[in-house]
Amino acid sequence: MNSYIEKIKDYQYSNPLTLFYCGHENCKPCYSYGPAIRPHYLVHFILKGKGIYYEGGNTHTLSAGNGFLITPGQTTTYRADLEDPWEYCWIGFDGYEAKTILKNCGLSEESLIFQIKVEVIRDCLLTLVNSFRNQLGNEYTYLSYLYQCFSFLKQNIGIKPQEYTETYLKKAIEYLHQNYSYPIQIGDVAQHIGIDRTYLYKLFMQNKKISPKQYLIIYRLQVACHLLKETELSISEIAYSCGFHDGAALSRHFKNKYRISPMAYRKS
Repeated sequence: MNSYIEKIKDYQYSNPLTLFYCGHENCKPCYSYGPAIRPHYLVHFILKGKGIYYEGGNTHTLSAGNGFLITPGQTTTYRADLEDPWEYCWIGFDGYEAKTILKNCGLSEESLIFQIKVEVIRDCLLTLVNSFRNQLGNEYTYLSYLYQCFSFLKQNIGIKPQEYTETYLKKAIEYLHQNYSYPIQIGDVAQHIGIDRTYLYKLFMQNKKISPKQYLIIYRLQVACHLLKETELSISEIAYSCGFHDGAALSRHFKNKYRISPMAYRKS
């Protein structure tokens, strides 16, 4: 048995990283797996609920926002809670760079438990699982999502929750300021910075007291005010330059905000 485990640990992979399988499960109460060993790395990301993870004589009581690593040749068991069974995604992978990647994310045989921001990583995990199960892409597609998951894990190292908020909010505002003239959707902003749309909405409401959509409209109107005063562009040209689909849309939003028409503002 020991020689088999050593063989698993010492196996030499030819690729830096290979995704073997992945999945998503809403577990039934007390559903368990193990004791068993795996020939490769396996990571579980807990999205909801609670459960217990047993490894090496240790017992870890985990819940939504936690995750756990299973290393090659390690005997483990995990079980869903009776009253609040967990929902999780899992990823099975290995490769000659896998150990280094995990180490860079703060994970190793000595550090198996980690924290995640469910609202940030959930979409990436579910997209990976859906793409892999339905063959929506190729091995590079799947690896791109896998590396994105590692990116989220690495961001967790030494970063305080407030720093997450500041970083995501700053990126969102920068994106809006650079793309306001295009017909962008708030979903585009969330996708660009890699977070859930609902989480983006919460960030703006908590820090700006307005929604991302309201912020975008206000910023477009501020640019419109500048163009009305500083240029001789027509109302239609200003509307298109600010991301409104026509002059009527600009006038409607302008009157709602400033109680005056764009033309009257220009003449004032």
